[in-house]
Amino acid sequence: MERRGNLLGPPGRPIVRKVTHTPLPRTASVLRISRIAAAFAVVVMLAAGAAGTLPAQKKVSLFAIGGYYIASDLWAGVGANTNNKVVLDDSPTFGGRLVFMSQPRFGVELNYMRAVSNLHTTNPAKPLEGNVSLDQIDISGLYAGYNGTGRGYLSLGLGTTAFTPHIQGVNGSSQWRFAWNVGVGFMADVGKSMIARVDGRYRGTTTNRQTGSSSYCDAFGNCYGYASMVYSSGEVTAGLGFRF
Repeated sequence: MERRGNLLGPPGRPIVRKVTHTPLPRTASVLRISRIAAAFAVVVMLAAGAAGTLPAQKKVSLFAIGGYYIASDLWAGVGANTNNKVVLDDSPTFGGRLVFMSQPRFGVELNYMRAVSNLHTTNPAKPLEGNVSLDQIDISGLYAGYNGTGRGYLSLGLGTTAFTPHIQGVNGSSQWRFAWNVGVGFMADVGKSMIARVDGRYRGTTTNRQTGSSSYCDAFGNCYGYASMVYSSGEVTAGLGFRF
């Protein structure tokens, strides 16, 4: 019987079948999402690397300050001179402030201000002429309500005030006293590294006053002591600073 075909193929040769798999729709979606996620991860890592190379934000500022010092009665007569008071005149004030903003809304400020106020007595019959130098050193905390190109803030600080009298040609010794201050202010960026500011502050200085004690007696025997337990003063200032 003649064979017209061999279904099994030539002897000794295996039959090879090519099988093609078509991805299911779900498998194709997973692959596409995986590629997108990988690309996104690369972008994030590149952005993080670029951010790490950006310069750090400048946090330190140095200000030159000038303004107006508002004085009050510093001394009053004692003994037979009780009704006589020593009045300090308002005067210009100047100084500097160094600010470190540890956080966008919180900072620490080191402050030095100086004023020289003329003095006179309220009793013309017992005149007293001269001036008093007031040196003020404080460290204050600053809190800004918001962070932007312009920002208002509150300040609260502790420090010391030195009173140095120069009366009738005689220079007295400096008397350092504990002080505190509270104030409000506003800063505004006026350039890449320049900052303008205005401030208003109240300062209280303890005088360590003792009843009937005197801290100065003139050539006529008229003696004076601190007028109160707390010497009150104020200041309105403006300044320009450099951020570095």
